[in-house]
Amino acid sequence: MMEQENLFDHALLKIFKAGDLVSWKHLKDQEKEYGFIIEIYTEKRGTNRNFPFAKVQKTNGSYEPFSLGFLTKESS
Repeated sequence: MMEQENLFDHALLKIFKAGDLVSWKHLKDQEKEYGFIIEIYTEKRGTNRNFPFAKVQKTNGSYEPFSLGFLTKESS
């Protein structure tokens, strides 16, 4: 289990899990894309705050990291 001490948006860890179908929109054209969460992890950013991220496999087979706050859960 990930340590929640000093973790920003720790509540998102209760919503998302590996295997979830997620979506996100591009800021430029608002086009919606889909993918599956492969892994959830934390990264230290800025002033020693940990943020939850997900490694997402996109529909084209490529992998991309996303902040959990940027994703929308579509299905478990």
